[in-house]
Amino acid sequence: MSLPSAGNHPRQQQLDKIVFFCSVLQHGSFREAAEAWGISAAAASRWVKELENMMAVELIKRSTRQLVPTDAGEVLYRRFSSLLPEIDTICAEVESMADEQRGVISISSTPLFAAYFLREIITEYMEMHPQVNFRLFIEAGEVDPLHVDFIIRAKATNRETEEKDSLLIRRQLLSEPLFACAAPSYLARCGIPTEPEALREHRCLYASSLVGGNRWYFCLDGVNRAVTISDALECDNSEILRDMAIRGAGVAYLPQSVVREALADGRLKVLLTDFVASQFDINLYFRPRHPMPTRCQAFKDYLLRRTQEIVSQRQRGSWA
Repeated sequence: MSLPSAGNHPRQQQLDKIVFFCSVLQHGSFREAAEAWGISAAAASRWVKELENMMAVELIKRSTRQLVPTDAGEVLYRRFSSLLPEIDTICAEVESMADEQRGVISISSTPLFAAYFLREIITEYMEMHPQVNFRLFIEAGEVDPLHVDFIIRAKATNRETEEKDSLLIRRQLLSEPLFACAAPSYLARCGIPTEPEALREHRCLYASSLVGGNRWYFCLDGVNRAVTISDALECDNSEILRDMAIRGAGVAYLPQSVVREALADGRLKVLLTDFVASQFDINLYFRPRHPMPTRCQAFKDYLLRRTQEIVSQRQRGSWA
């Protein structure tokens, strides 16, 4: 939505201020909403006050601790906020009619994929398309798909896990094996597990956002064996888990790409080699939009292609 200006029609000014009013309630703060819109806190307060004057009704009760909508404000927010996704879709459809790629692409990515792939891919894309800008959010938890164009998430998969039903479209970016591994110093101190169930007696390092909880899966002769581990450390950053495993903190369950070098030089040892562990999948999610904005469609295609190219390069021995 456009920002208010002196030249706008009064009805347009009112519409802009309603959108901003919804943003204030969504953020729970004039300051945070102002930062999101790129305006001053003083202007933010003034816009809502002007909206109240236009509508001749108080919309927000202000206090030093919180903002509470009045009954009128609650009705306005409830009725209008549900329209915002549709407004965004309409605007995106109009933008997609432009031949030239321009505008902002917003991405929420798991830290691992951002570090190993996205920083290279986005840099290349920005060089090729100087009118396209990016907003990159590094996070591993849930995110509202209406607030970003693309979501990139990691997941451990096996025969007993299934993807939850979702209205989002899913495209696989990469898939590789997970390894249970530990440092020689830890194994010398605590012993080497030879069966998955033995992991219950070990200190285990894991990412719940990756494996979906504290259950690790291993397969032998087509039979899955799930182990509820004794979780010594939970962290959503795979590289931190790897580094702590190298230092002897415990047994980690990590993707091949993260532990490749540590396995090659002996800092980590693979455990339970007779068993097949879960797969590590990274998927791209996005909501269906018809048509998808040109900048998003083109970047999606580039992202899928370049990810596979980078994976192939690194598998041929050029891992950096």
